[in-house]
Amino acid sequence: MSIGPDIKEVLQEVGTAFTLIRDSGNISDEHLDYELNAQVTKPFIQEFFLEATLSYDTVAIVGDVLEFDTLGTRFLLMNKTPEMFEDAVISYAAVLYKTNVSIEILRPSEAGWHRHSFQEITTWTSIATIDGLLTTPLFGNDLDTNEEIGLIGLKENELYIPSSVGIRELDRVWISSSEYYRVESVKKRRYSAIDVVELGNDTRPLTVTTTSTTTSTTSSSSSTISTTSTT
Repeated sequence: MSIGPDIKEVLQEVGTAFTLIRDSGNISDEHLDYELNAQVTKPFIQEFFLEATLSYDTVAIVGDVLEFDTLGTRFLLMNKTPEMFEDAVISYAAVLYKTNVSIEILRPSEAGWHRHSFQEITTWTSIATIDGLLTTPLFGNDLDTNEEIGLIGLKENELYIPSSVGIRELDRVWISSSEYYRVESVKKRRYSAIDVVELGNDTRPLTVTTTSTTTSTTSSSSSTISTTSTT
């Protein structure tokens, strides 16, 4: 008989309740146990990286956004490895990255030329609104790009988001009217269901011209910004 149900019962009694944030409907009533990452040489690592244990029958999948019910903190599920006993899964070992930004992803498309000014018109369509981890220097400590943390070498202005979003090069990552970036490249094979996105300065204009609405992959709200740009 598997001891998976026994471990699940312990998690329910002493673990942390969390909810999976999904478009199809949030899923609650799951529990996990977590520990701080052992590699705590930098405050950034201690703040944003957790090792966790999930129950044997969890419905969480890599790329999900998890929200701790009590604290309201959200995390990306980066990986999920089965732990076996007598040829049966008894639990899953997981790594969680805490999200620190809520972003909107905007995709440009050319809409022709302005009839009077002869300026090329670019419209921006909202692809998704999503929680992610944006790696920038925190707490006065620069990230060391030569230091490996698990399988990740941290770099400034790298964004970690679920692959299901389908982000592309030249998309705009919109955080606020004073903070937004252009997608320079998308690394799709570092993790099975998480994209690592390199971001750069976005100097494209911001003039709002139209508005439409799309549904996000992991957020309950959605919005669109459309702009006109010149070349």
